[in-house]
Amino acid sequence: MKTRKIYCMIISALLFLSSGCTDGFEEINKDPNKLYEVDFNYVFPGTVYRSMNNLAELNFNYLLTYSRYAVIQAFCGPRQDEGDGFYNRFYVQILRDLEKTDLEYTGKIGYENRLAIVKTWKAYTYYIMASMYGGIAMSDAMLTDENKTEYKYDTEATAYLQMLELLDEALALYNTQSLYTTDVLNPDPVFGATGSVSKWRKFANTLQLNIALHIQNLSPEIAEMYVTKAMAHEDWLIASNDENVAPKWGSNINSDVSFYYNRLLKGIEAQPSEFNQTIYPGMGEYFAVYLFTFNDPRKEEYFAVTNANAISVTEKPFLFTDTITRPHICVRTGTDRCPDYAEHQADGLNDLRRDSIKAQYTVPYVPLSELPFMAFNWEAEYVSPTSTERLSDPVTSLASKYNPSYVQRRFLDKEASLPILSYSDACFMKAEAKIRFGIGSQSAEACYNEGISASFAQYGITSKVSDYTKQDGIKWNTSKTGFSDRRGLYTAQINGAGSDANHLEQIYKQRYFAGFGNFLEAWNLERRTRALSFPPFFASGVSGGVEGANSTYNYSMERFIYPKTELSQNAVQYQIALDNLKTASPFYRADRWGDNIFTSLGIAKRNPDLETAEAKYVGNKRIAFYAGYFIHTYGATYEEMLAKAKEMTGETNDTKALTKAFNYKAGAIISTYLPEGGGVDF
Repeated sequence: MKTRKIYCMIISALLFLSSGCTDGFEEINKDPNKLYEVDFNYVFPGTVYRSMNNLAELNFNYLLTYSRYAVIQAFCGPRQDEGDGFYNRFYVQILRDLEKTDLEYTGKIGYENRLAIVKTWKAYTYYIMASMYGGIAMSDAMLTDENKTEYKYDTEATAYLQMLELLDEALALYNTQSLYTTDVLNPDPVFGATGSVSKWRKFANTLQLNIALHIQNLSPEIAEMYVTKAMAHEDWLIASNDENVAPKWGSNINSDVSFYYNRLLKGIEAQPSEFNQTIYPGMGEYFAVYLFTFNDPRKEEYFAVTNANAISVTEKPFLFTDTITRPHICVRTGTDRCPDYAEHQADGLNDLRRDSIKAQYTVPYVPLSELPFMAFNWEAEYVSPTSTERLSDPVTSLASKYNPSYVQRRFLDKEASLPILSYSDACFMKAEAKIRFGIGSQSAEACYNEGISASFAQYGITSKVSDYTKQDGIKWNTSKTGFSDRRGLYTAQINGAGSDANHLEQIYKQRYFAGFGNFLEAWNLERRTRALSFPPFFASGVSGGVEGANSTYNYSMERFIYPKTELSQNAVQYQIALDNLKTASPFYRADRWGDNIFTSLGIAKRNPDLETAEAKYVGNKRIAFYAGYFIHTYGATYEEMLAKAKEMTGETNDTKALTKAFNYKAGAIISTYLPEGGGVDF
């Protein structure tokens, strides 16, 4: 993929970061309303930069964990933000400037492409906000009159229709053959270097298709109309990874590095020992069971191996305790001498006997547990019916804070990308459009396979796609059930065989697997499809002050609450917005006047697990911990493990190979047996 970054050339635009661009314009220009006096090539990158940081903060504080790709332990469970926060920043720092630019450029000859870009980014910004809140102020927003305090909220359906119409306007304006050589972005903060009108048009058309599919539950007729429109120009959809919409932050640590870097890595670089596992994102177990079930090579691209972040090579590793078999060595000395030596020597069967033993070894990828890992009144099961010892949780039995597999640095670094829409997204959307509406020049299967290939190509692992797609559950029209999480609450399964509904499940899950890093789209996809149907987060009798929260379990938030200031400043229209929310919602809670994080938006399907949650999660429960995805990671026998160790290390010495490869440690003998009919000896 081509490198995209916000170049140092736009640093002057970043002067507007603290107050919104309009304040900066008033200082620079004689007339603050004459936006064309400020070069758009320097203004727009600042708008994009602020958009990126807002979305990244949204991801970090909420969506990264709620997408279930990864875990930030400090943010598990229900949370609500009653301040203006995101709401104010999206309107004041981004949309106000875009709206003024839109008004200034409308009708101006030679500004058509730049106007189309403004409309595209404005539609995307409103899409983020509607995804968060539902109904939003759009047609009557306070953008052109900064002193306006009372404004109406458009319904969710009306807001989305306006976004789609904005994209209609943009698509009609884009002209790849424009005679006006200045009617481009240079530098382009989204696609890099000299702006590409063709890529912007593909962004707009792909975004239109995405929004149309997004509103199927809310406005099915409008959804079909705009799916048809977008698919009428299939050549205007993202068709290569070079066209991915994934703007990059810059490398100037004082001005344009990523939000994630400033939030996480900057402090760790200054003081490595300050690494904090409660705020550093680690592999989510519910996502991991899919990665492990299908041996998905993208796990290596998404997550670092265990202890990769350790500041010392002597950091203690995570050791998993497994049961394997090995040849029985009867002749021993000292305390480890075989107690049945004489008997075994007499029968002459020692070449057949095997020991079943406990063994410890490291595994490459260790999920980070959500907290708390068990709900109120839950407890671990006993080791056996007669034992007083309880099973230990293998995922929380860590030797070091570095043991979990944390998100790869590339997603968090200075010049990280912010995924918005990709080639693989476009392919999976085309597959969905074909099944849902019968629209498109390719079969759903062809688009589905192209989407998987696009995702693998994005990470440079095309050579591995063939083996991956041969598997049941991944291969079109097949199914597979795989690993469960260690508490037995969730099982990785893909039911792809048979009906169109099952084919859609394959499409949705593959889009989710491919979309790591795009936490907004993962959240949106799950709410509108319920394809993944992840379990809730658990509590220990504490709700955290979130109105409507359950003291035992809470599913991922369904929406964000409106700013508390609306109660006093825009009370009448605020109440109308809540009435509209109730009308559109498939699942409404009355807590906090209905303006709570558990009321579903109109774009969503009702969460089917709500009907059975009380029976599943409330009351006294015994958890029989079992990390099946770790079992026999390197083989079921000593011989298999030794061969793997030598292959991994190149060592010829058995002990050195096993120690170097995965810190192998032999444990106690459980039993000795004859595989061919002798049964257990003792």
